[in-house]
Amino acid sequence: MENTTRLLDRQSALLASRRVLIADGDDAALTQLPSASMTLHSDLASVPADQLQALPDVPAGTDLLVIILPKARERLELLLAALAGGLDAPMECWLVGPGKGGIRGALKQFAAVAGEPVLLDSARHCKLYQGWLAPAPFSLARFARQWPVQGLLVTSYPGVFSHGRLDDGTALLLEELADRPVQGAVLDVGCGAGVLSAALAQHGARVTAVDVSATAVQATQQTLADNGLSAQVSVSDLYRQVRGRFNAICTNPPFHDGLARTTDTTRQLIRGARDHLQPGGELVLVANQGLEYGDWLAESFRDVSVARENRRFRVWRCR
Repeated sequence: MENTTRLLDRQSALLASRRVLIADGDDAALTQLPSASMTLHSDLASVPADQLQALPDVPAGTDLLVIILPKARERLELLLAALAGGLDAPMECWLVGPGKGGIRGALKQFAAVAGEPVLLDSARHCKLYQGWLAPAPFSLARFARQWPVQGLLVTSYPGVFSHGRLDDGTALLLEELADRPVQGAVLDVGCGAGVLSAALAQHGARVTAVDVSATAVQATQQTLADNGLSAQVSVSDLYRQVRGRFNAICTNPPFHDGLARTTDTTRQLIRGARDHLQPGGELVLVANQGLEYGDWLAESFRDVSVARENRRFRVWRCR
């Protein structure tokens, strides 16, 4: 159980009679909180949510909104705006998050739309604030960022990896795939804003794209649509929703889980890749220079090589 969930659990007496919507849930244990009714929204396929989607819908009869502080500050602004857009009258709204996760810095954004925050509780290095969110018109387009990449127009939303820009690792991966393209059925794991998916589809690959984030999936779908391209895009926790085998898997995998640095996700991605590749299929992966994935790759692939690198990143190609 996350510390933010434990702090909310201390409010059992207040929650027990409420009809609650929890927005941006990041912990399965949130479903265990007492309430008259509970709707759990999450952006993440790894959380068993009632609403697995980019933004929460406010169910009829809801009388309390609870926002789990997102990692990205712009994501909080987007959530507040989306929730306000679903209201007919002001509604009590709680904001909960860790001190080191930026809860104090987020109070200015919260206060701008929910009034002066009231501190309800503080424990386990987390804080819980109360406000009242007022109805307001909502437009997702206001939060979109667009930028050009190799003749493509890319769209992203707050919370998506490398929001509003092409990250340097993906740029190096695109250079490699432009010189030595992959063909046939290609899986893009961790599609983000859809930069890689769009580039692969533009060069004729049959693309399947997945991401653990529903917001990333929506961004990828928008990027493909804006460029007249098509792919199968879905929310998936790594390979969980992936079916079939591919000629290639291309990825810029994450090495952070929230604010913590971790390589666990990439290790799972590497171990599972062979089960989703055709015989002779290829994994093409970009990683920071400081992350030594060579031994892990050699455990799963017969042919492992560094195809391209610079001072910061390295592109691996493995058959």
